[in-house]
Amino acid sequence: MSFSRLFISKNRKIDFELTILIQDLTNVPLVSGLYYVKWKLKNAVHSSGSTVRAPIRDHCIFWGHPISTMAHLVISKQHILGPCELKLEVYQELGGSKDTVPIGNLTINLSEYAGSGLITRRYLLDNCKFNSTIKLSIKVDQISTALTEYEIPPLKKQQIFTDIPSMITERQQQDRSLLSDERSLHSSTSYGNFTNTNNNPNSNFVLNENNSNSLLNIKKSQSAVSLVRREKK
Repeated sequence: MSFSRLFISKNRKIDFELTILIQDLTNVPLVSGLYYVKWKLKNAVHSSGSTVRAPIRDHCIFWGHPISTMAHLVISKQHILGPCELKLEVYQELGGSKDTVPIGNLTINLSEYAGSGLITRRYLLDNCKFNSTIKLSIKVDQISTALTEYEIPPLKKQQIFTDIPSMITERQQQDRSLLSDERSLHSSTSYGNFTNTNNNPNSNFVLNENNSNSLLNIKKSQSAVSLVRREKK
C-alpha cells in the first residue's frame, strides 16, 4: 500500500474480489518452444504470479490459469472508481534453456469490469508482431459496503478483439446453408418440371410435344400478322 493511501478517508475505500482466468493465446505462427504469462496486479493482496510453461499446438497455447485475490480500491474526488491495473507479459522459452523471447503484453483496467458479472473476451496483445490474441475471463465483485457513491470508468473497447475465426466459421456455415437451400430449390423445381406425375412413361414426351406445338402456333400467328401488315401496305 502506498504511503498516500494512509490519508484517504475510509468512506472512499472499497474492497473487491477479483476472479481472473487466463485461458489461451491464439494466432501464434510458431511451432516450437514453451510459453508462459507473467502477471502483475496493482492494489491487490496477491500482486504477481506466473502461469505454467505450456507447449504450442496448432498455433495455440492453452493455460487455463486462475487468479483469485482481493483488491483495495479508492473512489476519486470526482466519484469515479480508481484503477486496478492488470499487466500481462507473454514469453517464449526456447529449447529447454532459460533464454526467453517476449511475444507481447497487455494492460487492462479491471475497474472497468466492476459489477458486470463474468465477462469472457479476447484481447489483442500490444507490442506483438504476430497480432496474437489472449483470451481472459474476468469477474470483479464488490465485497464491502460503499459509503460513497461512485461511477465505473468506461470500458476501453479498442483493446477488445473480435474473434475473427469464429466469425469466419459462422459465415462458412451460413454459406453452406444457403448453398444447400439453393440446391434443394433447384432439385424441387427440376422434379416438378420433369417428373412423371401420371405414371405414364410418355407423359414427359407429351409435355415437350405440347410445348413445341404451342411455340409453333405462336410462330404461325406471328407470321400471319406480318402477312396482314404487308398486304395493308
